[in-house]
Amino acid sequence: MRTLYLIRHGQPKVREGHTCGYAQDVPLSEAGLHQGAELGEWAREKPITAVFTSPALRCVQTARMLAEDRLPVHTDSRLAEVDTGLWTGLTFEEIKQRWPAEYALRGQSMGTCPPPGGESFVQAGERMAGAVRDILARSEGDIAVVAHGGINRGWLCRLLDRSPSQVLALPQPWGGVTELSFDGDSFSVLRLGVRPCPYPTEEEAAELWEKYAIPAPVLAHCRAVARRALELADMVDRPVDKKLLCFACLLHDLVRSRPGHARACGEIMVKEGWPALADVIALHHDLPEGAGVEASLLYLADKLVQEDRPVSLEERFGARRALCGTQEALEAWERRYRRARSVMEELGLSREEEKICQSWQG
Repeated sequence: MRTLYLIRHGQPKVREGHTCGYAQDVPLSEAGLHQGAELGEWAREKPITAVFTSPALRCVQTARMLAEDRLPVHTDSRLAEVDTGLWTGLTFEEIKQRWPAEYALRGQSMGTCPPPGGESFVQAGERMAGAVRDILARSEGDIAVVAHGGINRGWLCRLLDRSPSQVLALPQPWGGVTELSFDGDSFSVLRLGVRPCPYPTEEEAAELWEKYAIPAPVLAHCRAVARRALELADMVDRPVDKKLLCFACLLHDLVRSRPGHARACGEIMVKEGWPALADVIALHHDLPEGAGVEASLLYLADKLVQEDRPVSLEERFGARRALCGTQEALEAWERRYRRARSVMEELGLSREEEKICQSWQG
């Protein structure tokens, strides 16, 4: 059994709103260089024998940073990005104005409709399938393949038997790793589009705040919840991944205005390549039995902060109860209050609650 690590290159320098297709040869951005370094650190512990890459500069840079002069790097033109034809280098608004019918058709059949003079995701995936088979035939052991988001998704759609219309839903973040096993005949996808580190850097978290335009009061709330959660973490008699907990708190209300925002934020974290973070954030409204300690601490800390002010459970839930205008809302309020109380007991924090509030207010 062999392992193939399919990697999307790091973030490139591309003007916002422009395509970055087959003919666009751009280098990595500062963020992309960080992602390449992250991949290099990750690869040191993997028994990778060789790296194969698209000839695009952004891929070659990523591949070389991953290889760190320890591994041979080979280019293969068949790993190039989806050919965007006449649309290459244009903004999406320019494409829509020049080719309105083709733009609309591609939106309806994303995986199978090619741009004028270009290829579809499915066609690119077929190209990659042949390249990967040849690469495996002329290599040994576990290998890394560095390519692009579009062609990676086109190939993975085939392997996962997904509808081509859902091709863009497959997580392929910048610098993300998809792990596949190969038994000599078929592939199995073990992990899909995961960043090597389970949580972002402070700079990446700040970029997400900016990208999703988080309001200042909501950001203040997230920071207050993070402080509270880390304080609680020091009081529990269990191992806690404090970095995972901290970033889950800082990002848990990233899209608070959306319906079902806990789940929606979890989906964003999966898309960005941090599924462990998603597992924590997605539970901060309704915590199931058996949830991990980080999810429990986020759930509890969120209930012990009113906007950016520390409060007791009674104060927080007492204020919220008056806003329950329906029986359904009241039942949800009661369920969450009981769950918060039970989490407090499970974590052995009931006796500490008053002390915590006093220390914050002091």
